[in-house]
Amino acid sequence: MRRRGEEAREGSRPSPGRGALLPRLGWLLAALLFLAFVAGLVRRGRIEQAGEQVIRMLFVPSVEQGTLARRGNELAEFVRKDTGLVIRSAVPTSYAAVVQALGVGQADIAWVPAFAYVVANARFGAEARLQVVREAERYAVVVTRNGPGEPAKLGDLAGKRIAIPKSFSPELRATLVPELDKWSPGWREVPAEDDREAVRQLLDRADVVDAAASSWVFSGPKDLVGDGRKLLEYERPGTLEKTRVAFKTAEPARERVTVYYGSVMTRSDSGVSRLEDLAGRPFAFSDATSTSGYIFPLNLLNATGVKLGHVYYAGGHANVVQAVADGKVAGGSSFYSPPGKVNEVERTFVADARHLLMKRIPTDEGRLAFLDEVRVLALTDPIPNDVCCVRRGFPKATWDRFERSLRKFIATPEGLRAYLDLVASVDARSCDDGTFDGFRATLRSTGVSAVQLLEAEEEKLRKKREGKK
Repeated sequence: MRRRGEEAREGSRPSPGRGALLPRLGWLLAALLFLAFVAGLVRRGRIEQAGEQVIRMLFVPSVEQGTLARRGNELAEFVRKDTGLVIRSAVPTSYAAVVQALGVGQADIAWVPAFAYVVANARFGAEARLQVVREAERYAVVVTRNGPGEPAKLGDLAGKRIAIPKSFSPELRATLVPELDKWSPGWREVPAEDDREAVRQLLDRADVVDAAASSWVFSGPKDLVGDGRKLLEYERPGTLEKTRVAFKTAEPARERVTVYYGSVMTRSDSGVSRLEDLAGRPFAFSDATSTSGYIFPLNLLNATGVKLGHVYYAGGHANVVQAVADGKVAGGSSFYSPPGKVNEVERTFVADARHLLMKRIPTDEGRLAFLDEVRVLALTDPIPNDVCCVRRGFPKATWDRFERSLRKFIATPEGLRAYLDLVASVDARSCDDGTFDGFRATLRSTGVSAVQLLEAEEEKLRKKREGKK
């Protein structure tokens, strides 16, 4: 049997039935394509008449792109079924591409770090709408003075005056107050600004304060962060000797946080007990564009008037910790967050950069010994978490529908898992441009621009892609 092409080359004539059928099929196909095109125009017209469009949602390539693409599509599909909004989720190959897309109308919603938002806002008027919320576990403690006759347990505080920090979250307060009501009937609250101030009142105002409450997270034995006693110890050596923890809540409060921190670390035997002790000594930053490993710690050191000696850029947070542990530098800077459930499961105990090295230590004894060896000296000002922003002029009514649906998505078990994969978050909190004013001020004070941070991330991505080739 010969094929149709062979017949054509030999000039054979097709049968009358076949010749009549082909034109009909061609016209039918053209008609179907035209109808599909018209249907698309009609649908698009209806969407536009309703004040809606296909919403383009972008994620920066911060983690494995396949995971971001898959989870982003899951969110888009949920929102479509829930609201009828048509969302196209995508993961461009660069941070700059996301920022640019917000400016030229190729993106409506974008999930970006603080520095990328600051650039998008300055260049294109992007608007902050939601901030990524992460979870931290904090306990509440009650601190009393050391000495004979001083309260040693909650039962000794009946009718007594207890300084309670205004900075306590509602969740943390809810874990402590019922215990005080149960074991210390008639206790009276004395307001304090924060954990450190509550302990300060305990030491300075014995005629007014009998005990102080403070938040508490696990920290190394020689860290000067973690609770009000340690924070005040940095300012007033001897605070730890003069006070004791009389009570700690049995279960932590699960708090929702929108910030993290930079930190300054040192070896416990380095002779460095204050930031000023780092003057003229070698110091390691993570890299010259790291928010928590350089910019915010540099601002902290500058504010203290510290002039460092040789400055070393370690090329990563883990490398900073290693340089400090090896005694190559007197101090170093890296990220800090309060520990959470994952650190308990990993048995790393802390969530700052030390845990990156502690994962390699096989025993609890070895990990705890490392915490004793390398300590956190001080924390920076808070650094804002990532932000969900929209292009300038994005319709508020459409945004409201998207946000309501997003919150429904997060409230489902599978949606929460997807959201964790997308932005390492458990919730979203409303925010506006003013949320990032402190971030901008810190950038200005250190002479680093958000554009420089953006370019640095682009360079890291480029090197990462080249390394895979």
